[in-house]
Amino acid sequence: MLLIVSFVIAALAVIFAIQNGTPATIHFFAWQFVQSQGVVLLVGFVAGFLSALLIYMPSHLGRKWQLRRRERQLADLESQLAEEKTKRDFIEREHAAALRIKKSNQDGEGDS
Repeated sequence: MLLIVSFVIAALAVIFAIQNGTPATIHFFAWQFVQSQGVVLLVGFVAGFLSALLIYMPSHLGRKWQLRRRERQLADLESQLAEEKTKRDFIEREHAAALRIKKSNQDGEGDS
């Protein structure tokens, strides 16, 4: 879907550049050049897009890296929890067995 939308936007940009072929004189500091209005506007659009992308990407990448770190921490904590549950189950079984032995010993002493 993104590819289709990108293609449509690119096609519209090309049509825009073709329809606005009137030459425009551009003055930038000491430079001066003549280019079609469509190309000038498209270059301005691309420059703005790239500037916004440069501003956006560091925070986006930071959030992405933080999310991956948190996912790893979550996986580690889940494995630790599973280990602790296994230990707890073992201790509970051992405790239950010890109680049964104690009870059977008490029952055996009461018979004597």
